[in-house]
Amino acid sequence: MRIIATGLALVAAAGGATAAAAAPSATASGTGCARQFDAAVDTYVRTTDDRDARGFNALLHRDVTGVLPGGAVFSGKREMASFIDGFFARTDWTQTFAEKRRSADCDTGFVLFESVYAEPAAGFSQSLMIGITWTREHGRWLVLADQNTEVL
Repeated sequence: MRIIATGLALVAAAGGATAAAAAPSATASGTGCARQFDAAVDTYVRTTDDRDARGFNALLHRDVTGVLPGGAVFSGKREMASFIDGFFARTDWTQTFAEKRRSADCDTGFVLFESVYAEPAAGFSQSLMIGITWTREHGRWLVLADQNTEVL
């Protein structure tokens, strides 16, 4: 079981990060595109944990859609990257990711994370399910949709 420590996946309100257990990969094992997919997912988590907006934004497809738990929608890379730039500049939040599902072929991929987003100083905590849909374009895995759903 892999351990993932991280900081975001598009949460509305917006520390350090907390570790969470990850589910095993369900990608087409051993294929080059599967290894590339695993590396892209790892980069998503690492750039979030490091609050590396430039690295995170490099993973976004030009037509990405981001949806926050409160229903705010970001359409396209420019809108989403603008949000990420401001969000990653903040240091008052933490977020965990526990991978629940991973599936990919050489064209599309999906990862589902169980997550807890928190602002410790404010006494705020929110449980989320985060679904990330990926597409492979010109040999690169890019985030096509980043859906955050509050778990009540």
